[in-house]
Amino acid sequence: MKTAGLTMILLLLVLVPHTLVAQSPDDPEIIKAKEETAVVFDLVRFFGFLGTMEEEQPTLALSRDQLDEVYDIMNKIRATERLEAEMAKEILVQLEDEVLSPDQLMEVDQLFIAREAERTVSTGQGGGEGGLITSYIAGGPFNPSLDASKTMGKDFAAFYKSVAERVGK
Repeated sequence: MKTAGLTMILLLLVLVPHTLVAQSPDDPEIIKAKEETAVVFDLVRFFGFLGTMEEEQPTLALSRDQLDEVYDIMNKIRATERLEAEMAKEILVQLEDEVLSPDQLMEVDQLFIAREAERTVSTGQGGGEGGLITSYIAGGPFNPSLDASKTMGKDFAAFYKSVAERVGK
């Protein structure tokens, strides 16, 4: 079951960049950077979806053990100045294979799919990363979880605060 979730996310990672290429007037360097960083953005969004899952499906709320693991993972992400794709992939696999239950993973996948479809329809593409991509290309700091000016950064911060309070930190 968890492998199905990873497969779904990887499938979206393959499809979304092709949408960007087909519809974006951006130069090839920016398109390449968006493709390389898609999994990082997906990881940060993942935590927002966990928060949404808990709000919309209280029966799927994270257990105390899961909260402890998620808190540690989120601290690792927050402490990372330049969040690379390989680290993001490893964390996603860890969340899917070791932390979430099959029902939780299914719910997060459904939220991800719904949000991605909404973003694609409303914007015509999956953009919105602007200055972060520029910093990534320049080799500078790149951690969307720390960008409070973007929805994904705000959602990450809100979920982090909720998790921290529940684990007593």
